[in-house]
Amino acid sequence: MPSEVLRLSGVSKRYRMGENTVTALADANFVINEGDFVAILGPSGSGKSTLMHLLGFLDSPTEGEILFEGKPVSVLTETGRARVRAAKIGFVFQAFNLLPRLTVRANVRLPLSYNPEPPADADERVERALASVGMTDRAHHRPGQLSGGQRQRVAIARALVNEPRILLADEPTGNLDSHTAASILNLFKELNAQGRTIILVTHSPEIASHFKRRLHVLDGRIEERFA
Repeated sequence: MPSEVLRLSGVSKRYRMGENTVTALADANFVINEGDFVAILGPSGSGKSTLMHLLGFLDSPTEGEILFEGKPVSVLTETGRARVRAAKIGFVFQAFNLLPRLTVRANVRLPLSYNPEPPADADERVERALASVGMTDRAHHRPGQLSGGQRQRVAIARALVNEPRILLADEPTGNLDSHTAASILNLFKELNAQGRTIILVTHSPEIASHFKRRLHVLDGRIEERFA
């Protein structure tokens, strides 16, 4: 049986807007297991961004509990949550967020430099991450010398370099043409086949259709569907 990585139990998120209370997420209950391949699908304003922020410990629920590796996230300090994020969750964003003056290799290595005691195998981790996304031959290039698809591959390698438990991707194909988006989607499939746990946020039903599990978010409510 695959091990449980993440669990949401009765999780809701509400915001005060003047005299009104807005429910962005209501009573979310689901489990993410090791090796899952999950799409979070919903239109703009549906609550999927709120859900992603909660999954990445970038925000805290108003009600309910989030468990990571069987332990409640609520007991962690902000510093503790930041350490878990850095070590256990790899983030991939729509806008790539690469530093233009750094080479591909330096961008991928960046998360390791935030660790006060970088791992002894830091160089090997960078090379493995680059190889896993097919960017070894572009290691000395800078982001401005790369296509959009290549920049996203570098961003994925950067997310992988800490060897996280979960890869959390927010609209990673949103800035790409359909052909390039398909190649990035295939890369996520390959990474999942290697055992990576992947959660991808998208507004595209076509992208979501490739995932084994789909969490449909609408008006803050979640409905789970399986492929």
